[in-house]
Amino acid sequence: MQDIASWTIHTLRHDVSRPTWLEERKFEWIPLIKRTLQRMFNGESLILITDRDREWFIHYIINSINKNSNRPYLPILSIHSLFPQIDKFHKDDTEMALIDDYFDNIFMRRYFFWYVGRNDAPRAKFVFNREDGFLWLFDTNLQNSFTLQSTDPLIDIKLMQMFRIFNLTIDAAMFGRISLE
Repeated sequence: MQDIASWTIHTLRHDVSRPTWLEERKFEWIPLIKRTLQRMFNGESLILITDRDREWFIHYIINSINKNSNRPYLPILSIHSLFPQIDKFHKDDTEMALIDDYFDNIFMRRYFFWYVGRNDAPRAKFVFNREDGFLWLFDTNLQNSFTLQSTDPLIDIKLMQMFRIFNLTIDAAMFGRISLE
């Protein structure tokens, strides 16, 4: 069994998608992935939400994450499947509390958000209402998040590469090839 850092560096250097840019940011990436997988393997569900510009990414992940896999299905769900009216609510404190209660009841308080997008997007309020999400943020540096630049001409490719490495890391952890300790 290999440690997650060594495995990740090897994978970033040899993966067919060539995500070598991610190796330069391994000190941001590895702790974030490690913490996320520990939480998932401890029974927490992951609710995927993006800003409107990256809504395509929700569909890609949800259609890919459990597809053709030899592993158990993962509890990664789209915000749209749980709360389809996400763009219609008023975002006031009372309504946010009701939505938090709704999610707390469904998941018995064992969930967190995977957010991909700008921190000032209306949908981000869901995410920042709870602590310690799995955050891929655009144009903003926050502690315990991974920052990307929305003006990067390769941003969509980078998102796909990040998802691919995340998915490969899930496999490696689930099948005992890496340690999350």
